[in-house]
Amino acid sequence: MAAYLFAFSFPAHALPPHLLIVALPFVALTIMRLSISRCAPGRAAGVWIAATGIAVLLALLALYYTLVLGGLRAWGGVISWNVIVSYARQAPAYLKTLGMPPFLVMLAATVLFLGLIAACRLYLRRFDWTAIAVRSMSATTLAIALSCGCLLLGAWLYMFSSAPPTQSSEPVSLTLFQDPTSGVELQGHSVDRLTAATLDRREDAARAAYVPAASPTAINLVLIVIDAQRPDHMSLYGYPRDTTPNLQRLAQSRDVRKVEFVHSSCPDTACGMLSLSSSKFPRQFSFQPFTLQQVMRRNGYRVHMILSGDHTRFYSLKEFYGPVETFYDGGTDGSAAGYFMNDDQLVLDRLAAMPQSDGAPTMFQFHLMSTHMLSKHDDDEATFTPARSYVKRFTGPDLGAAAIADDSATNYYDNGVLKSDRMIQSMLAQLESKGYLRKTLVVITADHGEGLGEHGKFIHMNSVREEVLRIPLLLIAYGYDPALPLQPRAVPSQVDIAPTILAELGLPAPSTWVGQALQRHEATDFIYFEGAQNFGLIDRRDPARIMKYWASADTGREHAFDLSADPHEQRDLRPSVTQGTLLAWRAQIVAGTPLQFAATP
Repeated sequence: MAAYLFAFSFPAHALPPHLLIVALPFVALTIMRLSISRCAPGRAAGVWIAATGIAVLLALLALYYTLVLGGLRAWGGVISWNVIVSYARQAPAYLKTLGMPPFLVMLAATVLFLGLIAACRLYLRRFDWTAIAVRSMSATTLAIALSCGCLLLGAWLYMFSSAPPTQSSEPVSLTLFQDPTSGVELQGHSVDRLTAATLDRREDAARAAYVPAASPTAINLVLIVIDAQRPDHMSLYGYPRDTTPNLQRLAQSRDVRKVEFVHSSCPDTACGMLSLSSSKFPRQFSFQPFTLQQVMRRNGYRVHMILSGDHTRFYSLKEFYGPVETFYDGGTDGSAAGYFMNDDQLVLDRLAAMPQSDGAPTMFQFHLMSTHMLSKHDDDEATFTPARSYVKRFTGPDLGAAAIADDSATNYYDNGVLKSDRMIQSMLAQLESKGYLRKTLVVITADHGEGLGEHGKFIHMNSVREEVLRIPLLLIAYGYDPALPLQPRAVPSQVDIAPTILAELGLPAPSTWVGQALQRHEATDFIYFEGAQNFGLIDRRDPARIMKYWASADTGREHAFDLSADPHEQRDLRPSVTQGTLLAWRAQIVAGTPLQFAATP
């Protein structure tokens, strides 16, 4: 809790309710120990049972604190119960992706746990107050004490479940009660209940006022999101390694529109998927957004979502998307069928089971995990070597321009990019054989990028550097000619993708979406991003000098970069930025609060 309060800047008033909550299992343990001392057939047996109970409680508490601090370190948010369940269900597979043999890990954990039991037993043999207490009490007194303890425990549990102290930022309540009725954290991005209610009223009004297209073009939509995909590691975007050969061959046979310099709203999946589907920046997230999936269904489309990864339990993303005709993800459906939830083979197999197209307008959305750090990497398929998982290297300070990408991490990542390219080729082949590509827009993008050691940062949830925020955007037209060309724009945003899709399909966009279709000349002056206790904006007012400003809530430091001349953020211009410009950027970030957006007609 000292680390929770001081290292991660949580409020001090989180401590009292946490101590009360932690006291609950110790009260239950006390009741158990008193009962054992009374009922155990012998003192030795009672000591062993009590020692085991104490060891279980201490081990679970230590494990929980490790998960909380690990989550805070990785993405700045308290881990949710959904995420714990999701990862625990397939722990052996995850251990393999970490390069840790499951058998050895289980053996080490068993040895440590048995050692903890032995230590607890040694303590109880030297001092076991429960035996003294039981001998000093009559049976009636002990029964009354145990009954009062049970009543007290029940009352505490009721109070905690009916009014969890989430507003105090108490960690256990944040883990267990992350539902849309009381507020939620999405990988460190807080959605406040009161603000969300205001924003959701606007979303409901937009849904009620939305008028579908009078004569839609009936162009199918295939949206492919590659988790953690960086465009600068795709040979289609000029990367010297041949990591996307199939996409390059596709570009030779048809018009593949490649959009450069697209910027994600955040460096994590939950936020990135919501920003993509609801055309909102993180500060505008609510509980009932008017999403792309809902818009497509309102225009007569069948919507099928086939997703690697766990979108059901992982911060309840499924609830934000809204109802669809088909929802299949790795966490619930895939794992039940025996797949590792991050294995993209489940996407191919599920797609193979889909029926032939009957001509009805259809949207497919796919999520691929081959590029993700926790995906299934097959050593025998590795093209670039030596390759080593970098998932355990997420800690460490930002070293600025002094650090470059790690070779083994780059090889590991590029193997995943190459595998994603193969998956996309197989998916497009299946869709074509089933008749879904006769008149279809295929969109390929990502939720966020990935850090491979640049600036000393690995993975994606602990930084807002360009390597974790830059994403690809490809638009491929099958069987039709686009009615409107894409207009050049300095740093398109992730929030622009959904409006661009609707403009291509001739469908109206909801009035509450903040993104602007890339077919339009107009563009806002600023776009926003945030993540890992950092927040900032891109200043697009001068297309010849795109400025990026961001500040850290942890350190209080501010940074500024000229992305036009320095796209890899090697030269921090903060010391040379005028006070007036700095104040304007700060004011712009403050002006872009959720309530300001909610007040905008």
